[in-house]
Amino acid sequence: MKLDLIGLGSAIVDFVPNKTGVPLSEVDSFSPSAGGAVANVVVAASRLGLTTGFVGCVGDDEFGAFILRDFMKEGVDVSHLKKVKGRNTGIAFYSVDEYGERHYVFYRFPGYSDPESELALEDADIEYITYAKVLHVSEAMFRQNRTCETALKVLSSAKEKDVMVSYDPNMRRTLWSSKERFSETQRKIIGLTDIFLSTLKEASLIVGEEDGGEIAEKILALGPSIIVLREERCYRVRTGNQLLTVPITKVRAVDTSGAGDAFDAGFLTGVIKGMPLEKAVLLGNAVASLKVMKVGTRTGLPRMEEALAYIRNKGRSI
Repeated sequence: MKLDLIGLGSAIVDFVPNKTGVPLSEVDSFSPSAGGAVANVVVAASRLGLTTGFVGCVGDDEFGAFILRDFMKEGVDVSHLKKVKGRNTGIAFYSVDEYGERHYVFYRFPGYSDPESELALEDADIEYITYAKVLHVSEAMFRQNRTCETALKVLSSAKEKDVMVSYDPNMRRTLWSSKERFSETQRKIIGLTDIFLSTLKEASLIVGEEDGGEIAEKILALGPSIIVLREERCYRVRTGNQLLTVPITKVRAVDTSGAGDAFDAGFLTGVIKGMPLEKAVLLGNAVASLKVMKVGTRTGLPRMEEALAYIRNKGRSI
């Protein structure tokens, strides 16, 4: 099966607050939503019209069934989504402050609610992945030694088969055993990456610089051919012979959860469809902007026609 985009990562259930502008302790009810960084990307890309698939694990429980049903509803291929017997699916609760910023609390307990730790090379199915145009990954699959080894082999095989590898760290630094292992692993991943998508802050943690230009140069030297850094006011795009800065559209954000995932989906959709990089960034920006104007991890993710209308309303076109 030839797919546009395959995601390799973790899938969890987010509990979305039914009350915003208050800390988690003051939220009195939540609604479940399928989530997980890479899972969000493939769902968002599917809504934009790409053919997508997901490789990963969920627990053999009701939350795992919930995630499976959501993927299928969104048109994501789940032939390589593994249910791990005896494990529960990871969950997360979050709150949204008065500025729309989300604050997460994750519940992933080793040996109990960490099904992604059971992903083995045979589950990943190299042949399936290497039929994709783009393979997208996040940092979650590299935290533990076993899954890290599997994921690195998958990336290496993808590169050998000329599958474009996209990486957004979307990191949880506190979940790593040591700073040294974190740094070493990040450099290995980036060395196998074609497209590096990151916030400025996360990229800074990897290369030890603070200036966006210097960060982009250091990341570029590690191997990627396309780098996009999400800065406070703009997207910085760097390739071997091109430097672009594209302004971020100002919107009233009510929930920023999944905003980076939404951008990644829009940008990768643009790249897969052969758009110039600036137009791919505009599409990513539109998808992220529409997402953050609604509460929920995936509630605001648009269809392509909605994203294009948003871009036109801003006086641009792609």
